[in-house]
Amino acid sequence: MRSTFKTIAFATIALSLATGGAFAASGHQGAAIGMGGHDSEPLIQPTPAIVTPTQVHKPRLSQVLAEIRATDRKIERDEAMHKLSASAARKYEGEASSIRSHALAVADMHRGAIPKATFLRLKGDIRELNRDVPRMS
Repeated sequence: MRSTFKTIAFATIALSLATGGAFAASGHQGAAIGMGGHDSEPLIQPTPAIVTPTQVHKPRLSQVLAEIRATDRKIERDEAMHKLSASAARKYEGEASSIRSHALAVADMHRGAIPKATFLRLKGDIRELNRDVPRMS
């Protein structure tokens, strides 16, 4: 989870710097007018967009995380409908969290991508978890 927070923090900083630079260059040239008598050259140059890891699409990671979110919603729905006990729901949420953590750790090691063998193993784990949830209800 620490790397997720770090990625979010870096993305936020990069976006705020790019937005601030673009805003400053768009029409705030008041300080430049007083210096030199003409405003042909702005003081702040717009910064190019910075590509962060969150902007790169990784289909395997996205698919694994989407399936885990769907499983989490299914667990919550079954618990709300009293098809699952609270202890069984916590157990399944823990397993889903473990799969999510493993997927994110592998993605961190491989620059955001998940190798095919690991992807297939994660998909099998998710399929097994999905199969176990209705079995306990």
